[in-house]
Amino acid sequence: MCFDSTTEANLRYLYATGFIDSDTILCCPDDYSLGNFKNFSINERYEQLCKYGVVDYGKRNKEYFYNKYSLFLNGLYKIKQGDKIRVWMSHVPMEMVDFFVVCYFLRDVLNRIYVCDANIVLQDISKHSALLNCPSDFMQLMNKMRSVSILRYSGIGEKIFLTPIKLIKNGEVIMMNEEDFDNFIYNVINSQKENNTERIVEEVLKKA
Repeated sequence: MCFDSTTEANLRYLYATGFIDSDTILCCPDDYSLGNFKNFSINERYEQLCKYGVVDYGKRNKEYFYNKYSLFLNGLYKIKQGDKIRVWMSHVPMEMVDFFVVCYFLRDVLNRIYVCDANIVLQDISKHSALLNCPSDFMQLMNKMRSVSILRYSGIGEKIFLTPIKLIKNGEVIMMNEEDFDNFIYNVINSQKENNTERIVEEVLKKA
């Protein structure tokens, strides 16, 4: 299981070339660090992500998004007790939050899940699992994967569905209203000596 299309493509390559023995590869097409899930449907979620500018209109039309999401959810709901699930993730907020949510989805099915943490190889918490080299980094991480308790993270995943704005600090979800979040961003802007947009975004992501 992964949270990025590049990582998914690499995993499919690894299966095709015999490096891994399972063709059941699930990729979440969503970013659960954004938005409100109170009245969730795939169609409504697509429209919501369009408003955030997350969906690439040239590549991910509504039909593509719906099909991708359906494959992910159907595969998720087919997981049963005793299945060994390996998750590819990093400390980038989107991947970390998506991992928490997956633990929430699977809390009544599995006790443990296996994690391949990209940052063991990348050694930089700002780097995404899509930057892993294939096949060397993937093989190294499979040898270093660790088993973690689903219940340890499922509670965080549940909280993520309660509010449209959330930060994660030291593994805990912090609820924020829009005004507090705006002030958080303004504080980052005011702390910068230069009005560099890329640097401001980078600093907000690091601190969030």
